[in-house]
Amino acid sequence: MLDQLQKLIRLIESNSPLSRNISVLQVGQVQNKSEKYPIWGFSVGSKHPESPVLFVTGGIHGLERIGVQLAWSLLKTTIDRLIWDRALMDLLEHIRLVVMPLVNPIGFYNFSRSNGNGVDLMRNAPVQSREKIPFLLGGQRYSANLPWFQGDPENMEAENQAIVQLFKQEAFQSRCVISLDFHSGFGVKDRIWFPFSHTSTPFDDLAEMHAITSLFEQTHPYHIYQIEPQSKGYLLNGDIWDYLFLEFQRHNERAAFLPLTLEMGSWNWVKKNPLQIFLKHGAFNPIKEHRIKRTYRRHHLLFDFFLRALRSHDVWSPLEGTLKLKHEQLGIERWYGKE
Repeated sequence: MLDQLQKLIRLIESNSPLSRNISVLQVGQVQNKSEKYPIWGFSVGSKHPESPVLFVTGGIHGLERIGVQLAWSLLKTTIDRLIWDRALMDLLEHIRLVVMPLVNPIGFYNFSRSNGNGVDLMRNAPVQSREKIPFLLGGQRYSANLPWFQGDPENMEAENQAIVQLFKQEAFQSRCVISLDFHSGFGVKDRIWFPFSHTSTPFDDLAEMHAITSLFEQTHPYHIYQIEPQSKGYLLNGDIWDYLFLEFQRHNERAAFLPLTLEMGSWNWVKKNPLQIFLKHGAFNPIKEHRIKRTYRRHHLLFDFFLRALRSHDVWSPLEGTLKLKHEQLGIERWYGKE
């Protein structure tokens, strides 16, 4: 995958129109024994700091390789289209797409969920659950030899520091931000999770979350996703997106930030090819090439919707007054039960 990213970088650098519209940023570097791995970020489109931002990440869990492949596919398709697609050029004059295709390169190359230090990067941020979390699964600090190891949340791992650095640089002044973090789990449905992970209390931008969900369902009534709070699944310590949401809110309280996690259900792939369960990455990824391509196609519609929704963010966000209260109440009734 690093080879593919390097080819993409060379394509950008060799094409003057592309290089004017795309910034290639090395936001971190990690080392495994004698090998050094860069962590790349790509910023595409508007340079205005207040422009709406779609912030895409893949490979936080290195074993979930399809997230890296999907993030790379969306980035590559966008760059290829920028050579000829004037409608996309116009769209990206008003919004910014930021992509970190491979957050955890050591985990990716080691076929490991954790990073090179044995830390689960989704348990590593300085946010502690206010409520009871599942034993081990919610994050543990006993040993890196056990799964879901938190490491030291007060001194985040280099990979999480790279996410924070790029997010603060590209999104902290934005009027509206959506982040989309790609994962895969052994489930039967594709889920879109939103905050919080550290508490079952609704998060402050629930009204905007309900508004954009309603917009998506009206536009694409036959979509495949189950949209719900992360807390409906389980609570955990150290969620990087909970941390960034709280930081963003303190810095830019009048703007909206919707941190979303796409959890692709890998049972869709395993049930068609049961023998892949015996491969070290077979439980969480499509193995056959045509299923990988089908996964790309399956989620391109969601990506396109978010780009267009951000361009028109003033239609549905920010919400104020009675409209905001209405969407908050509808969100509570839909996702948390009537209160």
